[in-house]
Amino acid sequence: MLINNTKNERKCQDVNINIRKLVLIALYTAIFVVLSLYATVSFSGMKLTLQNLPIYIGAITLGAIPGAIIGFSGMFINQMLTYGFTATTLFWVLPQTVIGAACGYLFEIKKVKIGGGLKFWICIIALQSVLTIINTLVYLIDSIVFGYYNFIVVFGPFALRLMVSILVAVLYCVLIPVIIKMIKKIH
Repeated sequence: MLINNTKNERKCQDVNINIRKLVLIALYTAIFVVLSLYATVSFSGMKLTLQNLPIYIGAITLGAIPGAIIGFSGMFINQMLTYGFTATTLFWVLPQTVIGAACGYLFEIKKVKIGGGLKFWICIIALQSVLTIINTLVYLIDSIVFGYYNFIVVFGPFALRLMVSILVAVLYCVLIPVIIKMIKKIH
C-alpha cells in the first residue's frame, strides 16, 4: 500500500507541475499580448517594444517548447486582434516562435546562464538580431504576397531596425536577470 501511495503522490506532483507550467505559459502569453498591443511605439517601419520579454523569461525558466508556445500563441493572438487571419499570418508568427524555441534550447543545454555574463549578453543580443532579420524576411514575403513590395520600404530602414533591436536587447539583458530573480523569490 505504501508503494502505491508513493506512485500516486508522484503522479499528483507531475500533474501539479504540468498545470503550473500551463498556467505560466498562459500568463506569459497574456503579458506578451498586452505588451504588443499597448506598450509598443511604431515609427517609420520600426517598432520599439518590450513585447518579447515574456518569451525570453518563459523560455529561460520553462524551456524551449514552452518558449516556442509562448511566442507562437502570443503573436498569433496579436495578429488576430490586429489584422485578422490573412495569407501571411503564420509567417508573422514564425519569428517569435523560433526565438522562443532557440532561447529555451540555449538555456536548457546550460551553455548560457542567467545573469550578466558575456555569453548571456551575446545570446540575447544575437536572438534579438535574428528576430529582426526573420521579421524583415517576413516583411518581404508579406509585401510580395499583398503587392506593395518596394526595396526601400522593406530594406531601407533595416540597419536602423537592427540598431533599435540591439538597444532593446541590451535593455532585456538588464531586465531579465532582475525579473527572474524576483520570480524565484515568489516560488
